[in-house]
Amino acid sequence: MNKAQPLLLGVSVLAVAATSAFAQDQQDPRQTFMGAIVLDTVTIEGFENPSAPLEGTVAHSSATTKTGRPILETQSSVSVVPRAQIEEQGATNLAEALSYSAGVVTENYGGDPRFDSLFLRGFNLENDKFLDGLRLMRSTQFPTSAPAFELYGLERVEVLRGPASVLYGAGTPAGLVNMVQKRAQADGDFTELGFSLDSKGSASAFGDANRVVDDRFAYRITAKGGNDKTDVEEIDNKRAYLGLSASFALSEATELELMASYHDDAPISPTGVPNELVGLVDAKDLREFYFGDDSVNFSDRKMATLGFGLTHDFGNGWRLNNTFRYTDFDWDYDGIYLNPLVGGTLVGRGVINQRESFRTIATDLRLAGRVTSGAMTHDLTFGVDAQKLKERAYTGFSTVSPIDYAAPSYGSVTVEAPWYTANKSVDARQIGIYALDEIEYGNWRATAGLRHEWTRQSGQSATNYGTTDYARDDQQLTGHLGLGYLWDNGVSVYAAYSTSYLPQPGFDIDNNPLKPTHGKQFELGAKYEPTAFDGLFTAALYDLRETDRNTTVTEEIGGGPITGTRQIGEARIRGLELEGVAELAEGWSLKGAYTYASTEISGDNDGNELANTPRHAASLWLSHEFQSGAMQGLQLGGGIRHIGSRWSSDANTLRLEAVTLVDLGASYEWENGIVGRLNINNVTDETYISAVGLNSSYYGDGRTVQASLTRKW
Repeated sequence: MNKAQPLLLGVSVLAVAATSAFAQDQQDPRQTFMGAIVLDTVTIEGFENPSAPLEGTVAHSSATTKTGRPILETQSSVSVVPRAQIEEQGATNLAEALSYSAGVVTENYGGDPRFDSLFLRGFNLENDKFLDGLRLMRSTQFPTSAPAFELYGLERVEVLRGPASVLYGAGTPAGLVNMVQKRAQADGDFTELGFSLDSKGSASAFGDANRVVDDRFAYRITAKGGNDKTDVEEIDNKRAYLGLSASFALSEATELELMASYHDDAPISPTGVPNELVGLVDAKDLREFYFGDDSVNFSDRKMATLGFGLTHDFGNGWRLNNTFRYTDFDWDYDGIYLNPLVGGTLVGRGVINQRESFRTIATDLRLAGRVTSGAMTHDLTFGVDAQKLKERAYTGFSTVSPIDYAAPSYGSVTVEAPWYTANKSVDARQIGIYALDEIEYGNWRATAGLRHEWTRQSGQSATNYGTTDYARDDQQLTGHLGLGYLWDNGVSVYAAYSTSYLPQPGFDIDNNPLKPTHGKQFELGAKYEPTAFDGLFTAALYDLRETDRNTTVTEEIGGGPITGTRQIGEARIRGLELEGVAELAEGWSLKGAYTYASTEISGDNDGNELANTPRHAASLWLSHEFQSGAMQGLQLGGGIRHIGSRWSSDANTLRLEAVTLVDLGASYEWENGIVGRLNINNVTDETYISAVGLNSSYYGDGRTVQASLTRKW
């Protein structure tokens, strides 16, 4: 057993052993932590359980903050997309669910069934996606996106903006996305069954059943199966998902929640389209053209997760919470990628062969309670979290026969011997300790947090060109300070400063391991929670910097010029984000967002702007539910999304055009619980490039008409 395993096991054993030490006395509703089981789904003194289902689209608390403090009083920018909003928009994946959220840019590889590629505040979030507060990842080495999690299995999606290392350890300074799974509910039995179809040929069947056995035990089963297709008919994902949840009241003071999920899918890798053909041939034909080949394309991916959440109330306002998850992931795939044109319309191609697997265990243990000192109260949280990852992968690149766009031929593909092979093995672990103090003094609110984290990694990548050593050790102290004021009319303002860090692979020009990049952010914000209707409006003005970025330099070393890396670069993002969600009178509801971002890079690409970060972006979704008369049960909605022009890469050589997209949605609910829903995304069928790679461009999703029929009882 290695050194990390005893710690991980000890953390979990400590949580179990501690549950028998004290009896329940009282509970502060603010101390409803992620992973806790609140068997009676109720609202106490206006505070929500942040993992329970919401009836509407307005959330007032967030599981991602780990403390249950209302969003109104949190000195950070947080937004929540609950299931009701997901269903209204007809979202089928994480990127679509966040398409109306401030600061988020989606479709960074076009319609991609493999991943949910997201940019936030100028940074790629490929390794900054979390599931129930524990990181969901594939690799520690390079930006490698976590596998897509089935959206139907989620209760809500949350975005925490700005450096979040104090709570979650190493990560980009932009923030993170946290997915909250559906959980067993003890307030009654319910069942949902349905199916859906869309204009691209996608079809699926799904079901969700919750059962309460007695006042101490409830369980829930969620399942979905089908095939998700893209604008290119052959690029699809045959997918099956199963989610299980159970909650146990072990005693008056102790609750246990079990969570499990299983994905079995086969996502085909999109090739994109040749950069040279964009603008020269019909855009819609190019968007739907298949540059791959069925005789080569192959995918078999499986991911299983098993976790638990344990909560114990010691009495006197103190509470212990532990979350734990084991993840098992295997993916074998062969996919075609594009090379430059060979001549005319003849497109060069290559093949990637990938065989990868990883195993992770992760845990987060928190002790929280309230201390009162005169007129001042302190909500204290002390935590330790740890993660261990074991990754193995083989990668091979080969040349394959080209394809003629003007006269395509499929099935006669010649794949040459690999010109590049790599066998990678990585063992990594992370351990962090952190403390938070949330202070109340009259109408004043303040937060102070510190974290110290240690990361250790070993392993190597052995290629036919040489071997790269991955061994490294890093440690970092990060923090968060916030001060806010809350008026009785539902208005709050705050100022906050936070830091982050992210370890980097590789070596500098002196052959020393690269040190982590560092993030720091100043943020001013205002929030408003009206009393006349259910809503939440937020504004955030921020100045975010990432320092110690890699910069290529040429220096005289050892009597000759040597080109290498110095960590002297910086990226700066200054922005404004406005977001509002409201349930208005007579069945009207809305969600709106506006983002302004100004970016600048120093070092490599000096003076340029960051990729995939439009100067302006805005969205608005408006819906109306008829509550009486002949049209009662009908809900109509529509949205508009504007994505401003932006650079396709940090090199700023190609600018993507701005695009405005229109979405529509309608649903009707009959008295017997049957709900019919129709959604049309990209109504005007805009053809637009959403991202550009080395040799390929990727189109955003074309018009999609989606229909579903569901019965709930």
